[in-house]
Amino acid sequence: MSTDTPEPMDMATKPIKEHEWLQKLVGEWRVESEMVMPEGTKLKTQGTARTKSLGGLWAFTESTDTMPDGTKMESYFALGYDVSFKEYRGCMVMSASSHLWKYTGELSADGKTMTFNCEGPSMITDGETALYRDVIELIDENHRTLTSNGQDEKGEWQEFMKAHYYRV
Repeated sequence: MSTDTPEPMDMATKPIKEHEWLQKLVGEWRVESEMVMPEGTKLKTQGTARTKSLGGLWAFTESTDTMPDGTKMESYFALGYDVSFKEYRGCMVMSASSHLWKYTGELSADGKTMTFNCEGPSMITDGETALYRDVIELIDENHRTLTSNGQDEKGEWQEFMKAHYYRV
């Protein structure tokens, strides 16, 4: 019988090159958004976002903003690179929706733009789903944008929200 004990296996995922991009989102942010409502009116809101790194593998964001009726909206967004599936993945929950938003994403070749796709509840027709596309663009280390698009009945992408994030 051997008295040697095996070395414990290291089960933790180590950050790789794809995870580095996520660190650019980390910090405290002031958020200015403009939304186009389904009937065509525009609404401007201001909020805050705090993003922290979870093990160098995830960017985890807690945000507050205002709904069109003036009530506070909170959201939580997790974004990471899945080494098993070799793709960026994310999820979001918010106080204004019971839906778990699940995203898959792709980073542009120049590393400035992350494009995420998901399916969620239609903002136009109750009981139906729609396709959505969110784009994060890094303007510089202290400014980024998030643009949200929905696919219309013709299959064309329509922008309905643009948010500017300014580092504080």
